Amino acid sequence: LFVFGMPADIVLGKIVPGVGLAIFAGNLWYFYEAWALAKKEQRQDVTAQPFGIGASQLTGWLYLIMGPVCWQTGDAELAFQVGLAASLIGGMIEVLGGFIGRWIVKVVPHSALMGNMASSALVWLSFVGIAMVFDKPIYALLPFCMVIIDYLGKADRRFQKIPTGVIAVVLGAVIAWCTGSLTWENFTASFSDLGFYPPTFCGVDIVKGLKGIFPFLPVIIPLQINNFLSTLQGIEAAKAVGDVYPERRSMVMDGCSTMLGSLFGNPFPTTVYFGHPGWKKMGSGTGYHLGIVVLYALVGLTGLSAIITAFIPEAVVLPILVFVGISSYSQAFEVVTKKYYPAVIMASLPVVMDFMMDNVAEGKLQGFLAFDPGSAFVGLLVGCVFVFIIDNEWMKVAITNVVALALTGIGMIHSPGLLFTDTYSPDLGFVAAYCVLAVAFLVLHFLKFNHKAHQADLEAEKAAALEAAKQE
Repeated sequence: LFVFGMPADIVLGKIVPGVGLAIFAGNLWYFYEAWALAKKEQRQDVTAQPFGIGASQLTGWLYLIMGPVCWQTGDAELAFQVGLAASLIGGMIEVLGGFIGRWIVKVVPHSALMGNMASSALVWLSFVGIAMVFDKPIYALLPFCMVIIDYLGKADRRFQKIPTGVIAVVLGAVIAWCTGSLTWENFTASFSDLGFYPPTFCGVDIVKGLKGIFPFLPVIIPLQINNFLSTLQGIEAAKAVGDVYPERRSMVMDGCSTMLGSLFGNPFPTTVYFGHPGWKKMGSGTGYHLGIVVLYALVGLTGLSAIITAFIPEAVVLPILVFVGISSYSQAFEVVTKKYYPAVIMASLPVVMDFMMDNVAEGKLQGFLAFDPGSAFVGLLVGCVFVFIIDNEWMKVAITNVVALALTGIGMIHSPGLLFTDTYSPDLGFVAAYCVLAVAFLVLHFLKFNHKAHQADLEAEKAAALEAAKQE
């Protein structure tokens, strides 16, 4: 709407319903697949494969295919049509990839596959998420810490009826409203797009788009090879945590959902997401995907997306994805032999460097600027916070936040210059966030939050280590 100047009747009338249909169909299938696996193996801890529009494909389609058409011709509708045609061809490539997936698993070393998968999860989930969280610290840092406390600090959730992710999102939204980051005017204005938008068959649009598709084949083919490899890597990650799904069927289904979406207005390829281990650690089962099926159908058909984003800021949801990315990256080191760690690291570096060149160098993710002044201090502080949360040492986390507050106050971090210089300008959002976090962790310390559960975990770890030592 704003970057390409695409008409609202195309975006809301064709693209959004097409996206909804593609993701509805794909998630419905993966819900069924997980339900069938759970029934077959008689267990309740099966996690369905996360599915949707891949971040790299979305970026590639927008800025390497649709964008150039729009900017060169000034015709936003033609850009949409070329995007649809590219997606249809991309879906065919995904289906073809399903027939060589098993061969790739045999030929490509497991450590290289896991390293590449892990880096993509780290970049597109954790990097992007962290950048947006640190761009809005006043209402996003507290939800971020809540998610980390729960899932990395292994908080005892036996008596918790509401998932921590939901509590974090609600709390972040409340803070955003209270601080004026969200306004009632924007919220009421978002209702103007509310309506009924059924999917529209776009066969004629695809035919028109195919006429201009040839110059973009060098972009479509490698992007879609990367896409079906991403699906393959997601399947491998699921297999590593006990959920075994067939490679060919999943890859073919990705291609089918991509083609179905393109026929009804979705110009973006779909894929199995990274992060299966993270979703599994969070307790996501088959019901999660069933909820996505219902939500996407509702949003895609009614135009609710504008209302949702005007009511809940995106930055308070992203901490969940940050955790999923971290879990996926750490899993790569858990499932490969130690001597292959260098291979995992090297396989991950190209994706990271490509991300930095495409985003950070061009200033697309403003949240990374928070790391620029005093990045060494910020790195140490973040590392300390994670270690202390994992060890449930809440007083030390509180002290770390006080140190961060002091460093911010004198301009060592989150400020372009030091105190008493002309460039001194501390970020008040971080000042407020560190104050709240210091008090919050101090309260957790005096409440001895999660003390019993953490002690039980430590005893279990000692027992497991002792058993392993006996076997050796």
